[in-house]
Amino acid sequence: MSYQREREDFIARMTHEGLPLDVARLLLREATGLNRRAELACSSEAADRDRVPCPASQSFKPRRNGSSDNRHLCLCDHPNDEHETIPRITLQDHRAEVRILEALRNATDRLYPGRDWREEDLPTWGMRTDGDPRGYTLRVIPPSYTERNKGRDRFNLDTIGVPSGPSGLRF
Repeated sequence: MSYQREREDFIARMTHEGLPLDVARLLLREATGLNRRAELACSSEAADRDRVPCPASQSFKPRRNGSSDNRHLCLCDHPNDEHETIPRITLQDHRAEVRILEALRNATDRLYPGRDWREEDLPTWGMRTDGDPRGYTLRVIPPSYTERNKGRDRFNLDTIGVPSGPSGLRF
């Protein structure tokens, strides 16, 4: 199946599930970026050598309302204050995941405006990422899949794969 056909099928399925068109397009863009970075991480030693400081090691100002910034959590898996450098690709993937989660959260708010839900009762969109470029690197879990995924582990969930465009990478 061609990318154009798969893309159109994805958009039709997501809008049928209630996802706004702009969020579906954002998912397609981010899936292409995630796939491109996964290909680079698997095929290039230079991708591992290009390292940046862990975002948790950098000092940052708290927001005006006093909350901390979600983008500054530790990506090098060191709970103490001795953070290491991480591949730039890891940081770019994390930022893409934050953008996707924010867009899906906003889509849930737009889907159920003005409702007084308890947080645990609110049907939400979910996402999963996979670093293997041979399949879908981004998968979406619509609120309608909540019932069928009940009792399943995180590796056995029903999801909808987000098609990624051609990466254009040549090795």
